[in-house]
Amino acid sequence: MMKAKSTSLLLALLLMLGALSGCGGTESASSKGNVPAASTDVPDLAADTGANTEPAVPAQGNAEGAGLFAGGAGTAEDPWQIATAEQMDHIRDDLTAHYVLTDDIDLSSCGNWMPIGTFQPLSDAPEDAEIPHPDYAFTGTFDGGGHTISNLSVSSEAPMGAGLFGCATGTENGAAFIGHFTLKNVNVSGFYLVGGAVGLQFMNCPVADIHLVGDNALAGMQGIGGIVGTGFDLISDCSATADISVLGDEAACAGLIAGGTTMSSIRNCEVAGGSITAEGNATWGFGALCGAPWGAAEITDCKVRSTVITVSGENNRLVGGLIGFGGTYDPTAPAQISGCTVEEVSIIVSETTDSVGGLIGAGKEMMEGSDVLSSFVVSGCTVSGSITGGGDHVDTVVGDLACAVSVDCEGGMAITTATSAAV
Repeated sequence: MMKAKSTSLLLALLLMLGALSGCGGTESASSKGNVPAASTDVPDLAADTGANTEPAVPAQGNAEGAGLFAGGAGTAEDPWQIATAEQMDHIRDDLTAHYVLTDDIDLSSCGNWMPIGTFQPLSDAPEDAEIPHPDYAFTGTFDGGGHTISNLSVSSEAPMGAGLFGCATGTENGAAFIGHFTLKNVNVSGFYLVGGAVGLQFMNCPVADIHLVGDNALAGMQGIGGIVGTGFDLISDCSATADISVLGDEAACAGLIAGGTTMSSIRNCEVAGGSITAEGNATWGFGALCGAPWGAAEITDCKVRSTVITVSGENNRLVGGLIGFGGTYDPTAPAQISGCTVEEVSIIVSETTDSVGGLIGAGKEMMEGSDVLSSFVVSGCTVSGSITGGGDHVDTVVGDLACAVSVDCEGGMAITTATSAAV
């Protein structure tokens, strides 16, 4: 059983999953750069839509696949071959198969892309609220073959899961996988779990070697990441540049690689430039790499440079140049934040934003109201850049040291608070 990270995540499951159009859809296409931003209004969770909230189960094991793709058989040994946007659109016809790109793909003709795989909870039981039903998620493998997918546009009405893939998970029959490609010029907006490559990356589904380049914009309320919105498995060897807008009060968890993770690590990833902007009040969990790596055992060999993080509302917390907060909840095995570099990152926060650090803002309680705190070790890291503003617990490397077992980090950010500026 997994612990919910926020009540808003659980409440969001009550919403009906909205339908979008892919290449084969009938809705009018939206051109790249004109995708409307997600509404800043939190959806009315109590509204009765009068519609059936259970979507049809996608077809699996498509026997006609040979006529839909450029070649292959959909197996691990002989995956379906994808050479056009129309062929890529047919992945959702069989979410269990194996796929490989054989050419670069331009999705501009697809207009508002329907994410591949959707989130539906495993059951109505509270303990299953964050577990995706495998019949609706992508459970196969997607190997980009080193190719580029460009001009992805998603403006999602679904409450959870926006991106090229909306929701992906492994199953008891085998691991899922998404990786080995470049995303160029993406514009993705949604509500919860918004990512360039995948909105929700669940267990037994590693993501690797994805690179986000060009002019990229993402917007959402919680769990917004350039590569992954929220991840439950390893993210490795990825890079990203993007501008992320965090929408609304009490919004949370944004980073250019991942918005947040749960009990899963990030290795050998890099962020260059870009920005995170949060204007609401009572927001939390922002870092250039990852805003909220909850319980992650390792954040290793990662680098961020020249990113600007702006958190301008009142009563915010947990902001860091690398990660917003971190740590495991086993005191005998603290999280390892090692070999990471923060280079010339700028953090600009309000005077009431607490726990702000050049590398990491702080640790965090296990859940709201809990007295169980995370713990972490920082080793072999370097930091440079600046912090402007801040309330309590603002420091050059670790904002609040209460959860730090030890800190070995060279350099640190220059700090300009309201008090120091007035002197």
